[in-house]
Parts: sequence; C-alpha cells; structure tokens
Amino acid sequence: MRTSILVFILLSCTLAKQLYDVKKSYVTPVNEINFEKQINKIRQTTKYVTIVHFYKFSDGESKQFAPKYDKFTNEYKGIFRIASCDCDEAEKICQKESVSKYPTFRVYPPYPVPAIDYEGPLEIDGILKLATKYIHNNAIEINEANINTFINEKPTVPKVLLFSEKKGFPLVYKGLSVEFEKKLSFGIVRSTEKALLDRYNIKEFPKMLLIKTNEKKPYPYTGEYKFKPMFDFLNVHSEVFVPGGGSSADSAATKEWLMQVVPQLHQRSANDICLKVEGVICIILMNNGDKPDNRLIDELKKLNAQYERQIDRGAVFKFMWLDAKTESKWGSTLDFQGEPKVVLLNPGKRKRMAVHEGEMKFEALQQTLEKLISGDLRFKPIGESLPDFVKTDL
Repeated sequence: MRTSILVFILLSCTLAKQLYDVKKSYVTPVNEINFEKQINKIRQTTKYVTIVHFYKFSDGESKQFAPKYDKFTNEYKGIFRIASCDCDEAEKICQKESVSKYPTFRVYPPYPVPAIDYEGPLEIDGILKLATKYIHNNAIEINEANINTFINEKPTVPKVLLFSEKKGFPLVYKGLSVEFEKKLSFGIVRSTEKALLDRYNIKEFPKMLLIKTNEKKPYPYTGEYKFKPMFDFLNVHSEVFVPGGGSSADSAATKEWLMQVVPQLHQRSANDICLKVEGVICIILMNNGDKPDNRLIDELKKLNAQYERQIDRGAVFKFMWLDAKTESKWGSTLDFQGEPKVVLLNPGKRKRMAVHEGEMKFEALQQTLEKLISGDLRFKPIGESLPDFVKTDL
C-alpha cells in the first residue's frame, strides 16, 4: 500500500512538471528515444522546418511562456513542425545538441542548412520571423504568358491557383505547397493580371481555385484562409501517388525564357536555350548592359519567324541576347568591344564562333545566316570549354 502511494506521489510530481499536456497540446515532446526520428530524419528527408523549445522546468521563463507557445502551435501546426524537449528528462540530448541556456528556441531547417537559435526577446513574433526565413516555397508566379503551360503540363496533377492582391507568397500557401509536394502544383496570380481575373471570374481577394485538367470547371475554395481548412479542402483532391508529379518549382512555367522569342542568355537559361540543345547555332546579340534596344530585338524576332519555318535546311537557329557588361568573361571570349554586335556560336564539341560584320538589320543579318547555311561563313575556334556565367537569381 505504501509503495502504491509513493509511486502515485512520484508520478504526480512528474506530471506536474510537464509544460505541455500530451493529451491536449500539439507540441510534440522529443527525447532520447525519438529525437533522431522526429528532428534529424525529418531534416534529411523532407523540406519541413522544425522549431524546438529546449527547457528546464526551473528555468524561470518557460512555464510562463508555454501557453503562448501552445497557442502558436495551434495556429501554425502543419506549416511548421513544433516540438519541445525537457532537458531535465532528456539531459543527453540537450548535451549532444550543445544547449547551454534555458529556454532555448532552436529552428531546424532542412539539411544542409545548419540549425540556428533564436536570440531575440522571448516573444512569438520573433521566433516566427526566424523560422519563416527557412520555409520552402513550391508555389510559382503565374501570368498570362505561362498560365497554359502551368495548367496543361503534367495533366494528372491537379493545379492550385491563389489570386492575391498582396505582394509575396503567404506563409500558409508556402506551407501547403510543401505539404502537397508531388501531389498538387501551386501557382499565385496577382490582382494586376486582368486577363486571368476575367478568365476565372475573380471578383474578390484572396480567392483559391483547384483545377483539374480533364474537368471543365474549377473547384472554388470558400472557407477560411487558414492552414487546416485549406489543407482539408485540398486533401480531398490530392492523390496518394500522381504519375508525373513533382514540385511546382520544377515547372516549365517558371522558365520564362522558354516562352520568349529572344530570351536573355544567363546562368539559368543557357542550357535550355542554347548550350545543351543538340544541333543548334546560338545567335547572340551582345549588349553593354541591360536589355538591348527594342529595335534590335525586333530584328531578331523577324529572323526567328523567317528561319523557324526552314529547319529542313540543315541549321537550327536560336536567338538570344547577352549582357556582356555583367558577363565579362563571355564578352572577352566573344571579342565584345562595347558596341552591340551579333555573334554566331556553335556550342558543340568543337566550340567555334563567327561575327556578323554588317549592319544590325534584318536584311544584313539574313545574309550572314545564309552564308552559314551555304558553308561560306568562317568560324574560328574558341577553345575546349565556354566561360562560366555570373551566378544570378534572375
């Protein structure tokens, strides 16, 4: 009897020290048994961001702050994975994680980004701001130029469109795009895209539609714009496995250069439009700075219209422009002297170039291309490899 009473007293003391009620709270407790699976494994295999509250019951602040953290968890569960670690009970884990002060709020982004501690005043807004920096975003910008590509590619994958009058990507929408990665494709349409607003009869913001390629009408979302109700709505239409699925960020709709007649040649576009396209001759308009004069671009567009119908003549031409001031290595390799010029590049195994010597007009440029087709244009070798591009987020 005495033993039972002692066990009851010890158990009561232990339960009394719990900051988060496991029966009511959405804060996930982590310890020596599940830390590896709940934290490190998640970082290795997913794009989720996890926040962990490391504490000791006696640290003087955690007990008072716990209700705020609990409330935060109720609102942001699903967007973040939210956990707590009692360092009195899980001492080895806290030592292994080099936690030396209490409380510590640590954000664990997906690998290889290192974990980072929140250093500001003990407030939810500061913790949220830090964690938000590491949220992945699979949603992409959709406009009149890329809407059909977005809707029609991967026809088995339903598409989600959020119409918004605000800048940026809402945190809840980023979270949903991660949650449904490889099941749904996510796009955002700005309120300035009048043609798309008319196309989908959008009268108010925000507005979310789910679109299936084989169905005439989209499914409108009518609930609150919070994670749980939005998740429930989308979950009905997502598939456990979708052949051809993938991240929206991999969509061809993100590659504006694939939809432009004369795109810019840079680090991200180069392989798609020129360097890794078999049998192509790259017609490069080199300019000293930003986008060339529209008149020069129009001349290349006319040439494209002329020669895209003549691919049976043995030469495939791709037209593009290069900022030779920024891409100085390319400018040096292609003999750029500061004035706009057109260079013909063969990016094959034997890398060669030729320079257009005449006027920068349709007729003169056409003569140069005809000389190439007839075999009369002289190319010169430029070495075994092409220069590197400047790293850019264009």
